[in-house]
Amino acid sequence: MKRRIKIGQSIVFLLVAMYSVISLNPLIWAILQSFKTEGEFLNSIWSLPSSLSFSNYETAFQKGNLSEYFWNTVRNTAATLVVDLVFITLAGFAFAKMRMKFKKGLYGLILINLLIPTPIILLPMYLLVLDLNIQNTLAAIVFPYYQGFAPLGLILITNYFRNIPDEVIESARIDGCNTAQILIKMIVPLAMPILSTLMVLGGMSAWNEFMWALISISDSSQYTLSVGISTLNDKTSILGYTPVFAALSVSAIVFIIIYLLAQRAFVQSITAGAVKG
Repeated sequence: MKRRIKIGQSIVFLLVAMYSVISLNPLIWAILQSFKTEGEFLNSIWSLPSSLSFSNYETAFQKGNLSEYFWNTVRNTAATLVVDLVFITLAGFAFAKMRMKFKKGLYGLILINLLIPTPIILLPMYLLVLDLNIQNTLAAIVFPYYQGFAPLGLILITNYFRNIPDEVIESARIDGCNTAQILIKMIVPLAMPILSTLMVLGGMSAWNEFMWALISISDSSQYTLSVGISTLNDKTSILGYTPVFAALSVSAIVFIIIYLLAQRAFVQSITAGAVKG
């Protein structure tokens, strides 16, 4: 019996390892290309770089305006995370722990957004942005990003809050805490794993978003990384291909590092409530 379990574990391990290699192969390939000279890349896209040269990164940042796109994306992502965490936390606490009329209906109404394909709402959102005269502003980016992430974030945090015993909240009320104090001093510290997960998922979504940023931003000085890299791709005749790979590598590596730092909290939030004692 133990031998069968070991064989099964070995098969699972091999499958996971194969999947990891296949998934990471495009990223590793792009990073390797970013260290090549333009001549090496054009000569063979499968060969290893002869040396680790950072000239392509310098070209991407200096001539390709990557630094400008990078800080625009950092600003947009940070603002989006603040809006995501504040509003989703408040909504999740209300749906999980507070009594109110039509709670199930309101919850379902928000989750309906998951069923709406994004391309369908792009035109109405764009017209709304034009009517409000907020094109090329932070608000035109942040709130559509929040609208897209809110349903998933609400599901995750509401389910997490439901696993927090009601007795904890009731005891705090007996001690004289109001709702705001309970949320800030008790619920938020207990919810740090799920908040870390929302930070990773919401931040990654905002960092990599392309379609809405492409449509809503007309000022090139406000371009995000995803849009900026697409413009670099149109300048390969001037800058070459390898600086584009450098820009792609920078965009990908940032959130890989963030995920690795938040990995423990990410796993804790996924497994929370899976085992009830």
